[in-house]
Amino acid sequence: MTDVSSICSLYLKICEQRKNLSKYTLKAYRLDLAQFELIVGSDLGIASITKVELANFHHKLVELELAPSSIKRKIACVRAMFRWLELDEVVQLNPFHQFRAEIKLPRKLPKNVAASELHKMIQCGKSDLGMASHATYQEEELLLGIETKKSLNKLSTLMALELMLSTGMRVGELAGICISNIDIDERKIKILGKGARERYVYLPDADLCELARAYIKARQMVEPQDSNFLVNSRGSPASTQFLRKLIKNIATRASTKNKVTPHMLRHSAACELLESGLDIRFVQRLLGHSSISTTEIYTHVSDSLLKEKVTLADVRGRIMKK
Repeated sequence: MTDVSSICSLYLKICEQRKNLSKYTLKAYRLDLAQFELIVGSDLGIASITKVELANFHHKLVELELAPSSIKRKIACVRAMFRWLELDEVVQLNPFHQFRAEIKLPRKLPKNVAASELHKMIQCGKSDLGMASHATYQEEELLLGIETKKSLNKLSTLMALELMLSTGMRVGELAGICISNIDIDERKIKILGKGARERYVYLPDADLCELARAYIKARQMVEPQDSNFLVNSRGSPASTQFLRKLIKNIATRASTKNKVTPHMLRHSAACELLESGLDIRFVQRLLGHSSISTTEIYTHVSDSLLKEKVTLADVRGRIMKK
């Protein structure tokens, strides 16, 4: 039971039963550990793994021309497994001690959606429900726009769009919200984020609270069997794939310049919050980033706006005119 194959299988069971990881993370772990088995050998004793095998694993991943982010994730997965083995005293010496794998990740600026495009998407969502573009959300009016079970998807689209833009939550977090996680009176929603970390996001105004109240009533028409907040027209929990499709469709109907994904909405929310002057530490907490360095990437987008504002201010030109 100490060969690589057996240990990898056992670790996956530990992850599934104790760590409360999402099904997407577990799927990635299975693929990563299967690749580790393939490269180092499934019959090799786990105690025989040294820095040599780890370096070879890294080298093979590079040879496969995988993205640096994928290589980093795969090595992090194996590193976590050996940390568990060390704590459980399955191995006496963790081969990852002082092991270094140089992985340079390209610093990509996040893609966000212009505020004007986001405005068009919200207006389109309102129009789908027969609402005027300037109208505030009223429970009775929103419910009037839901005539059939299929038409609930219109309200689901608007609810998902508004929540992602106002909170910056991940699409997986949105799909995982249960009715019991929502406290409309306190204007807050409990989120289960990455690594099973809990945090709260907030409904910023009474308008969004009214939309949430209407949705909770409207979802009853499809007789949902689960407690998930967002549901599809069959009453089943809204999956991440379903939510991505809703966002893609409304962006198309709103004639946005580029395709829009839920992750772009998360980026957009972060940029808008920073540009409004909200302290980066608060943005970090709202987005659920474990490290502020992850949040700092959004400041590069905000800096582009700063450059534009500084150029328009033309301080030097004003001085020279004196």
